[in-house]
Amino acid sequence: MSETHLKPYFGALVAFAIALVASWIYWQGFTLDPRLLVGAAVLACFILASELFSLRVNTWSIINASDVGLIVGVAILGPIWAAVAALPADLFVGRRSLVRTVYEISHSIIIVCLAGIAFPFASDPVLIAEPGTPIIALYGTLVAGAVLVSSNKIIDSILAKVKHDQALHQTWKENVQPYLLSDAVNIVTAGLGALAWVAYGPAATVVVVAGSVGSQVLVYSSRERVRESNELRTRVDSLERSLTAANTAFGTAIIRELGRRDGYTHRHAIATAVYAEDLGREMKLDETCVGRLRMAGLLHNVGMFELPGDLLVTTGKLNSIAQHQLSEHPALGQRMLSAVPEFEEMASWVRWHHERPDGRGYPDKLRGPWIPTEAKILAVAQSYAAMVLDQPRRPGMDPSEARGNLSAGIDTQFDGVVVRAFLRILDTESEGYRMADDHRFVFPDGRPEILEDRGRKDSMR
Repeated sequence: MSETHLKPYFGALVAFAIALVASWIYWQGFTLDPRLLVGAAVLACFILASELFSLRVNTWSIINASDVGLIVGVAILGPIWAAVAALPADLFVGRRSLVRTVYEISHSIIIVCLAGIAFPFASDPVLIAEPGTPIIALYGTLVAGAVLVSSNKIIDSILAKVKHDQALHQTWKENVQPYLLSDAVNIVTAGLGALAWVAYGPAATVVVVAGSVGSQVLVYSSRERVRESNELRTRVDSLERSLTAANTAFGTAIIRELGRRDGYTHRHAIATAVYAEDLGREMKLDETCVGRLRMAGLLHNVGMFELPGDLLVTTGKLNSIAQHQLSEHPALGQRMLSAVPEFEEMASWVRWHHERPDGRGYPDKLRGPWIPTEAKILAVAQSYAAMVLDQPRRPGMDPSEARGNLSAGIDTQFDGVVVRAFLRILDTESEGYRMADDHRFVFPDGRPEILEDRGRKDSMR
């Protein structure tokens, strides 16, 4: 986003940080003790080392174990000295930009002060306090850690939205969720560090360092799994697209060959595809289903490729043998399409595109409730296309007559909901659309991307 969005966000962080520091000093005071100064120096080295060995998640986000040092700092030193300990690391991170430096300092102040408010004894740091109950120190540190990590994620997520226009759910998925286990380890490590300090003194340093190393291993492992998963998903998607493209090109080539024989099948296929796609949208089906409907419409007569060639160009009324042969094309089409895994669902629609609500269709004589909605859509789309287009056996009829035939077949030959949806489309479309004779009804050249692009363009009209 523009600087006009980024600068107000940074300004708000700076103002909030100043308000928190001022409020804390006003209510709790500021203790200047040599032990706190030495502890802050040691902690500063640890936090700076964590920044030096950070792991980059993406172009703008990194993860490290500095949260462990900040949480321990809040519990042992108090939030003000924890912020002081974070200062060298903040200056290192923002060394090339004054704005970035101010952001990092404000960021650290906010999260440690919020954690300090949550820590019941932060006003009396463990380092200079009278020995207390270890379990209370553990509980307080865990609560403070949860607040610190949560506020840290919230500030970073808002920055991703403001600066990079990344949706919050995407930030959660890519930059938060994969590292929840690591964050939990950081919090527990800090809690055990505070517990060990109360119980055993400075030996807690060993616990903190060991836990931080374990946390970084988890972060690295999580990052690698996410990266490998993304790479694998990309390769699978690419292979699926390539396979679908090849199968689609093969199917359109078959339809084009049938069209060369009878001068009709390819025109009927693209008209059915267009009408089925528009019907799918009119009936509020999702875009994935709409795209499959278009493809099913294009390939719904692919089974005719296995029928005798002279049957396709026969003129006049068909005899009983020819009618029986012709009625086999839905089942033949299903057999051809179901051999392709991506077309399995589509193949069942093709098999049942001549079924009728009254159970007098073919090949399985299904009744209305048992016929998929997509097959009902194909039935209306292909029937109307067949009526208005010129066929080898008869000329096309007037669109008004075709509409009348659809209406007459409601709930017997055709599903009433689908027919009424199609009539609504016809009422708002041009005469060329009603005749299946405008630019939308040009048969594709065999390249699937052209068919898909045309579908997307038609959907925006």
